[in-house]
Amino acid sequence: MTGQAIAVAGIAQLFAGLWQIANGDTFEGAAFSSFGSSWLAKGLGMVPGIGVIDYQANESPRVARRQNGIVGLAWSIWVLILLAGNVKSHFVNILMFVTLNLQLDFGCAGTWTNNERITKAGGWFGFFCGLTAMYNAASILLNEENFWCNVPVGNWYNPDTKLDEEAEAGF
Repeated sequence: MTGQAIAVAGIAQLFAGLWQIANGDTFEGAAFSSFGSSWLAKGLGMVPGIGVIDYQANESPRVARRQNGIVGLAWSIWVLILLAGNVKSHFVNILMFVTLNLQLDFGCAGTWTNNERITKAGGWFGFFCGLTAMYNAASILLNEENFWCNVPVGNWYNPDTKLDEEAEAGF
């Protein structure tokens, strides 16, 4: 799993984020590159000889839980910011960020309290987040251009285009 964390989740997502920024999509660029960097750090932290595993082995379990909980809390706040920047998106995208945030919240709470049930609940939210992310990817890849139909995603936000045109015209 270390190789997967470094190569697929880390480097590939980091580069995907950088490409999105180069294409002018700062939201996806920020999301991909931040999560890619996180996975890269997690993967490198598992490599023997880097020092992270040795460092945490020397810490008391209570201190290590606090440290990991603080990192989880910071990521939870970041995902809330991403969710706020996505409220005008489609339902599947919003559901993906909600389940990701719940996974991080429960993971943080389970880590701080050393409660395995809470941590497992967070894992289930992470599982559903992964399924939602795969469905989201399918909705991008499988469209009327290269598939028989568009995959439904629940587009619920439809701004009034007439108001937008009036705003652009200066009315």
